[in-house]
This record gives sequence, C-alpha cells and structure tokens, in this order.
Amino acid sequence: MSNPYGPPGSPDNSEPGEPSLYPPYQGNPYSGGNPYGGPGAAGPAAAPAGPTGHGVDAVSITGFVLSLTCCLSLVGMILGFVGLSRTKNNARSGRWAAVSAIAIGAVGTLAGAGLLAFFIWFGTSTVSTGSADVGQCVNVDDFNGSNDATLFKKDCDEAHDAEIVVTGDFDSDQVDLFDDGGAEAVCVPELDTEYLEAFQNGGYDLDIVFESQEPDVNEEFLCFLELADGDDLEEPIVE
Repeated sequence: MSNPYGPPGSPDNSEPGEPSLYPPYQGNPYSGGNPYGGPGAAGPAAAPAGPTGHGVDAVSITGFVLSLTCCLSLVGMILGFVGLSRTKNNARSGRWAAVSAIAIGAVGTLAGAGLLAFFIWFGTSTVSTGSADVGQCVNVDDFNGSNDATLFKKDCDEAHDAEIVVTGDFDSDQVDLFDDGGAEAVCVPELDTEYLEAFQNGGYDLDIVFESQEPDVNEEFLCFLELADGDDLEEPIVE
C-alpha cells in the first residue's frame, strides 16, 4: 500500500525496478560527520605544524653539553654554531641550546687557552732542581719560607737574585750533614774553586733548595749564592 503522505518519488511511491530520486540518507546528523563533505567531514587528523614538527635538534643539545666541559668547550662552541643554522626559522626546536653552547663554549675556550698559556710560560720560565745548571742565574720566589722555593730564569747580565753554584742528589752522608749543619754543611764541600773563593771572601749567603720538608737519600737539590745585603746581582759571580 502506498503512502499518501510521502513526497513524490519517495521510495514508497516508486514503481518496482525504478531508481529512487533521493539517495538513502547516511550518517547521524549528531555524530559530527558530514556525508556530503566540507566542514565537519570525517577524515585523518592533520599533522601538527610548527617548530616541533622535526623535534629537538640533537646537535644543539650536544653542543650545549660539551660546552660545559673543561676540555671540549671548543667543540661545544662549534656545534653551537652548527645548531644555530639548523634551528634557523624554527626549522627545529632547541635554539636556546645552540645559543648557550656558543656563549659558554667561548668563555670556556678562552679560559682554557689562558690556562694553557700560563702553564707553558711557567714551564719555560722556571728552574727545577732536576733541570738546574751550575752558573745559571735566577730570581728566588720563596712562597712558604722553607727550602722549597720557586726559581725563575734570569739573564746573568740583568738584575737577578742569585746564581746556582751546586746541583746534585742527596746521599746518606749529606742528609746527616744537613741535619747537623744546614745548607753550608752540604753545599760548601761541593763548591768549585771560584765559587768557594767568592764565598770565603764574604758578602754572599749560601742557601739550598729541595722539594720535601726534610731531605731524603737520592732527592735532588741545588745550592745558590746571593748577596748577603739583599741587593740584586748585576753580573755573574764567576766569569
């Protein structure tokens, strides 16, 4: 039986075998889908856009970490510059790490270069008990008033504190001599003739340098002459 209230061409008014003028309605109007497309149409979710699309830049993070180390700050600074380029225009996130790596790495590199320069200067400007030569002129910097002093190389034709006159290693007899008579007991028997005459003629003090608090057998030592009045020497004691 036909539906007298249905619209013309509705499925109830169609003849058998005749296609319907209205396609069957699909979808729930309250489900958010749109069977006809357009706004609200169901589909795959769009990928988020923005600087996080490619993630955090690993080069920048690595540069930041290395810039905090004492030995690899230069590498960290270089990686910071690379990271600065990689994070340009928000291509990747982590630009803060690249900027920090450059700043911290620059400071660390300068500090490291300064320390290296200081150690090179110190190593080439000082005289140790193992590298001292008789006749070498030095300035004496005694930090703690003990026998362990720092000696700086000087030209003998310039003003200087002292001149090295003996170098050697303690033997058991010299250890005993030092305990009984100090520097003169050890150094005077080892003086060359010219230095011995200069010392005996007066005007000079004789002192000794070694590294430990008390001398040990086979420990290196050196002896030097300096003016007794504390003035600087202006020329070699022995020509």
